[in-house]
Amino acid sequence: MMEGKAEKNEKPSTIIVSRCMEFRINPTEEQKILIWKTFGCCRFVWNHLLDERISYEKLNKGRLLNTTPAHLKKEHPFLNEIDSMALCNVQLNLNQACRKLFAKGKTPRFRKKGKDKRSYTTNWINNNIEIIHVRDDENYIRLPKLGLVRIILHRSIPGGWKMKHATVKETASGKFFISLTFDAEIESIETKKEFEKVEAFDYSMPSLVVSASGENDITPDDIRWYRNLEGKIAKEQRKLSRMEYGSSSYWKQKHKIGKLHEKARNRRKDFLHKLSHDVARDFDAVIVEDINLQHMSQALNFGKSVYDNGYGMLREMLAYKLNDQGKILVKVDKFFPSSKRCSVCHENNHDLKLSDREWTCQSCGTDYDRDKNSCKNLLDEGKYILNRWAGGDSSLILAPSGVLNGKKLHPQAHGNVR
Repeated sequence: MMEGKAEKNEKPSTIIVSRCMEFRINPTEEQKILIWKTFGCCRFVWNHLLDERISYEKLNKGRLLNTTPAHLKKEHPFLNEIDSMALCNVQLNLNQACRKLFAKGKTPRFRKKGKDKRSYTTNWINNNIEIIHVRDDENYIRLPKLGLVRIILHRSIPGGWKMKHATVKETASGKFFISLTFDAEIESIETKKEFEKVEAFDYSMPSLVVSASGENDITPDDIRWYRNLEGKIAKEQRKLSRMEYGSSSYWKQKHKIGKLHEKARNRRKDFLHKLSHDVARDFDAVIVEDINLQHMSQALNFGKSVYDNGYGMLREMLAYKLNDQGKILVKVDKFFPSSKRCSVCHENNHDLKLSDREWTCQSCGTDYDRDKNSCKNLLDEGKYILNRWAGGDSSLILAPSGVLNGKKLHPQAHGNVR
């Protein structure tokens, strides 16, 4: 009996995580019309419910109105043509947005036709969403109201995954995709406490990132996905501006422009996935700077460059890929003076400008490349944060996403601003 209990205790514990898989679908013309109607009805319900909530909040501050789309269906019978769960998800998303923004004195935005995301989400209830295999090259997915829709299963879905919901969307190029979200039971992995190989990345606008080891440095030729297609996009947009809105030529040209944007986006995602995969495989912990990309994009006309290189997307990919292996992503506080601090004597160069790419420390006389010096400082600070966390520092909390935020600065850096 004791041996049986020991064997039972040796079984690894499991956790439930969400996993998402995206597939291309090919709906018929009738199904496309119904999908477009669903997009429009979701936008219609969002705008009407939002208007009601704003009016109610002005009269009853601090209280939220939580009405369902049921009364709108009585006034507008066309809402009964589409999947009811799509409207329920609109209500839930709006409630969440109102709770967050009303508390800050802001309001969610109304959705405008042609500028909102063309997608809707429906839930799995009583096997109403089901994948049907006919043969290897012919598969269908059953969706509420739509019926059987042709789906391209480019990879298999692991057994034991339980479907939660599905999101149907149309891209700017006119392609249709479906994202299936599952509850998957996986073995829990214990987070590492010892870190033999650690890498640090410093954000660099011309080349995305600079690494402390030098093994993962990126050159400007590797990125600039949107910039390389910007001329073609501008040319096609000039053609679009001379076309009549709503005509067949207009939508054909609109999809052509969408394909160019998708080409840049797909190249960016492919490169960042490969980079994050290699880094997560080779290192036990990765250190990055917790900079505010939104504020940076609004300063000095940096918008296109910041959004083109995809640094925020890289941090998200590193976080979940490291977390799946029991590893950690460390975010150093944005006020840590990584660029201005000498990595040898730890003196700060307060006169350093953004245009100074190389500088010499006045205290110890060391010559520095700005980015490489910043990487070394981030590496030292990140290791200091990891040692504090591994030693049981209660002020540092590892998030469930595998991200360790170091809000407290190193003692030698206190009182300094980058």
